[in-house]
Amino acid sequence: MSDLRALIESGLIDKEDGTIFDTHTNLLWQQSPPNKTFTWKEAKKYCKSLTLAGYDDWRLPTIDELKVLINKKYHPTIDPIFKCESEWYWSSSTYVGHPNDAWSIIFDGGSANVGIKVDGNFVRAVRG
Repeated sequence: MSDLRALIESGLIDKEDGTIFDTHTNLLWQQSPPNKTFTWKEAKKYCKSLTLAGYDDWRLPTIDELKVLINKKYHPTIDPIFKCESEWYWSSSTYVGHPNDAWSIIFDGGSANVGIKVDGNFVRAVRG
């Protein structure tokens, strides 16, 4: 019963097709992202070209969408239903006034920061 309660509270459903559906946000997430880093431009291109679970309209998430995945009761700070490196993940959100920088999340501690778009970060695609 406690597993069911935890599932309802988290709102995360493993679709068993490589995706996780978040019932709170109606977003569909890539469960296991590639185990390599990308520049921001490469990350956007990767998401746009991704075909997963029969969908081809994947994109790089916004910083606010990525923040929803932070759950500090876990380490890394994301529900273990996801495969995740304890590293930085790109968002599509450019840092206002700095077109060469974009926001990212680190799941090692669950915080956001700005990175230079030519740096290498991990990527997790979303749709919805």
